[in-house]
Amino acid sequence: MNLLTLAIRNIKLNLKKYMMYLFSLSFSIFTAYSFLALMENEYVSMAFTNDIRYRSMLRAFGVIIMVFVMFFLISSNKSFIKARKKEISTYALFGMSNGRIGKLIFLETMIVGFVTLVLGIGSGIFFSKLVAMILLDISLAAFVGEIAFTIDPTAIYITIAIFISIFCVMGLSGLRVINKFELIDLFKAEKVSEGKSEGSIFVLILSLILIGTGYYLATIEDIKVVSTMSIPIITLVIVGTYLFFGGGLPKVLSLVKRNKTRYYQGPNLISTAAFSHRMKSIAAVMATIAVLSAVATTALATGFTLYRNVEKNTYDIIGWDMYFYGGQEVLLDDIYDAFKKHNTKVFDSYTTQRYITRPEMETIIINGREYMSISKDGEYFRVYSQSVYNKLISLSKNNLKPIDIRPGEGVYVHSQTFENYEKHIIGKKLTFSTDTITITSTVRTGNLSFGANHTLVLNNSDFERFLEEGDILDSYPGGQTYDKVTVFNYDTPLNNHGLNNDLNKILNGNVGSYRTAYNHYNESLETFGLVCFIGFFMSAIFILMTASLLYFKQVMAAEEEKEQYKMLRKIGMDNQVEKRVIKKRLLPVFFIPLIVGIIHSIFAMKTADTMVFSYMIPAENSYLTVIAFSIVMYAVYAIIYGVFYIITKRQYSRVVKQ
Repeated sequence: MNLLTLAIRNIKLNLKKYMMYLFSLSFSIFTAYSFLALMENEYVSMAFTNDIRYRSMLRAFGVIIMVFVMFFLISSNKSFIKARKKEISTYALFGMSNGRIGKLIFLETMIVGFVTLVLGIGSGIFFSKLVAMILLDISLAAFVGEIAFTIDPTAIYITIAIFISIFCVMGLSGLRVINKFELIDLFKAEKVSEGKSEGSIFVLILSLILIGTGYYLATIEDIKVVSTMSIPIITLVIVGTYLFFGGGLPKVLSLVKRNKTRYYQGPNLISTAAFSHRMKSIAAVMATIAVLSAVATTALATGFTLYRNVEKNTYDIIGWDMYFYGGQEVLLDDIYDAFKKHNTKVFDSYTTQRYITRPEMETIIINGREYMSISKDGEYFRVYSQSVYNKLISLSKNNLKPIDIRPGEGVYVHSQTFENYEKHIIGKKLTFSTDTITITSTVRTGNLSFGANHTLVLNNSDFERFLEEGDILDSYPGGQTYDKVTVFNYDTPLNNHGLNNDLNKILNGNVGSYRTAYNHYNESLETFGLVCFIGFFMSAIFILMTASLLYFKQVMAAEEEKEQYKMLRKIGMDNQVEKRVIKKRLLPVFFIPLIVGIIHSIFAMKTADTMVFSYMIPAENSYLTVIAFSIVMYAVYAIIYGVFYIITKRQYSRVVKQ
């Protein structure tokens, strides 16, 4: 029997064991090809307005995937070889040299690689149009073009070159491992104890301190501190995680064993002892899965949160379906003609004058920086009467509430997210020509600034009085009146591509400034939809790879432990007890890393909230909104992981009953 025939025979015999691994590898190749093909797809590139950003994000994701896949495959390959020591020892016993055995393993690796390349690239080609359509559906709400079915030779060549290189590295790694084996070691492999790990209370405490320190730094609400400490935070949490699984968790298990009442219950004794016995060999894998689960769930939760908040964020920023200031006398007729042309109903329109004021006030310094310094020639307030403010927000599509201001008081409107921001503003005195106004409250929104950095709302009577006295101005020093602002709400504002194009043509270059909800919505959707799309694939690959590695290790452990189960059956263990033992044996392996990873992700999302979401979600506590969306993704991830647990448990039960 030549090596090729023997390699094919071995693959067929071990096919059931490696089925999940083969599926994971094929999916990785499918993903790599799909993203390379998307980068080269001219239809998709033309659909995205920012082609450079689109390509850069896909390219960065591709690099991350390749690094992870290489790490996973090389690690898995060593585990596979270790699991086949008895088989390899048989070859050696019949006179096959280590070099020839290594060539056999290398040949098997290349055959499996060729098969998965065909499956992965083949499925990538078959589903290429569907993948492109999903991406465009998620990222481009207004896309109405056609996506043609394409086969990209460049993507095929690059995918083959990358994975052939990885398979060669795997094969050579296997060859090196085989050459280090001695025949006697191979025969004794299954009898060699993995070594008992008692763990260390010091390592347990140290790991918790490191992780806790990382968590504390992640919860700081100062964006500068969080940005500066991002690398230390990641390092602390990762190092703490590996120490926890390497030395902390074994100590926890040893402490559990001291509770004699619970420990000596049949299923608890057997499952805990078996788990403790495997802890030394599986600790690094569990730690890696915890870290990768944190990355995957964070990517998934971030993408989903960004995507689901696009429309809300659009109106939190824009306020109305459209606004512009300047040129009303010339352009309003053209704008209404555009609405008529596209059969679009206008629900609301409102025009008001823009005013400014520069009262005397002390300079406000926040976090060591000058934040507000109103002066005659410098910064100013955009100022509204209470009635105009309430009219504008009544037409806006956000959740702002009308305000009631007493004479002598003012409300400061801002879009800042500084911690304890209000304490720096409330109580400040604004000195006008004949009176003083005290800021008594704040409203967080950026809708009403219309070109200004600061916005002030006054009682109607105060506003009229200051306008008459010249403290509130409606014109430049030369006498030219400030542009008026007009806001619109109309039918299907986020989907009417033709109308938006016409409005852009009318307004662009002809007004002081303008914004449409359509423009902001679609620009955000391009970015956040792509992030969501990438996060989904990243999470899918991470969960498939890690779950398949756990599956393989537990099935191999079942092969080694089945004799122990036979012995336990002989002394009276029935099927119900055996099921409980297996359940308790596998649950910690799967779900402790998952729980640790999700906890890591919860704190990572706090950092994301400080750096990103607090600016996007103008809620009193944006983190609660973020966590609400994240919980949905955590639940989805846990359910998928639970499916792999059930598959592994069934295969484990099948093996130990053979």
